[in-house]
Amino acid sequence: MRFLVMGAGSIGSVVGGFLHLDGHQVYLLGKGPHIEAVMDDGLRISGIWGEHSAPDIDAGTGVDEMLSGGFEPEWTLLTVKSYDTRKALEDLEAALPCMSGVISLQNGLGNLEAVAGAAPGKAVGGRVIFGARTLEPGTVDVTVCADDVLLGPAPGGPDGVDGVCDAFSRSGIPCRYEVRILSYVWDKVLYNVCLNALATLLGTDYGHLGDEAETWVVMETLCSEFYAVASAEGVDLVSPDPAAYLERFRQDLLPPTRDHRSSMQEDIEQGRRTEIDALNGAIWRLGRKHGINTPANQLLTQMIHFLEQAAP
Repeated sequence: MRFLVMGAGSIGSVVGGFLHLDGHQVYLLGKGPHIEAVMDDGLRISGIWGEHSAPDIDAGTGVDEMLSGGFEPEWTLLTVKSYDTRKALEDLEAALPCMSGVISLQNGLGNLEAVAGAAPGKAVGGRVIFGARTLEPGTVDVTVCADDVLLGPAPGGPDGVDGVCDAFSRSGIPCRYEVRILSYVWDKVLYNVCLNALATLLGTDYGHLGDEAETWVVMETLCSEFYAVASAEGVDLVSPDPAAYLERFRQDLLPPTRDHRSSMQEDIEQGRRTEIDALNGAIWRLGRKHGINTPANQLLTQMIHFLEQAAP
């Protein structure tokens, strides 16, 4: 298969790197020192899935450059930040007609809807719950894996997603097909809504948030607001109610990632924009749409916005 990774940071480089090493044609498209290093010296992957090197993986900084070089992707793996989704799809416009599908492997709400709008019939949802970081330009590290990657077509989406799942699995990325992909995309957003902003504001890891009664109460409130909004949106969530989710969260989801540090915290430290508007901010926005008060999500969103504006 031919895969374009659009926005190849840590997660995208891991996925693209493993697919390349298994014999698929992969093109990593991104910007900044990381992609420049990959273009010069190839990609290195370390961490819990072993040590790997891909010195000959294709990489570049622009869609026109990729197309003029003769690379025509069958599948695009979209790994840009949520606030860059629409721009990425605009950049891909010339290549979209020949693609089988566009797979969102992103955090947050709204990405899959943007894909479906730009590429009708080609939208595929992805739930990624492994973690990765860039150690230095050209080197990414897989830090944690809480569950398989899940892939499934959005309503009206393309056939062939099961073949992509097989490609992921054979390359060494745990993956399975999921019919209820929208439920699992929202489920991942709930995980991030409970943890990312709160860990960033308190400067702690995920495990400590779950250990302390004070922060647990905050996460209970965030979860309750999330369920109220999801119900108004007609979303069938994975767990039937907040209590069931929080039990699964405590027992199954949090332990594998308890030492994890929020990428949002790194964004703030590096003076980068965060994805808060696609996480807690999305719940606040959708709550207003339905007349539902979401004060906890509103407060965290506004506090993260303050940190973004205060960053040097």
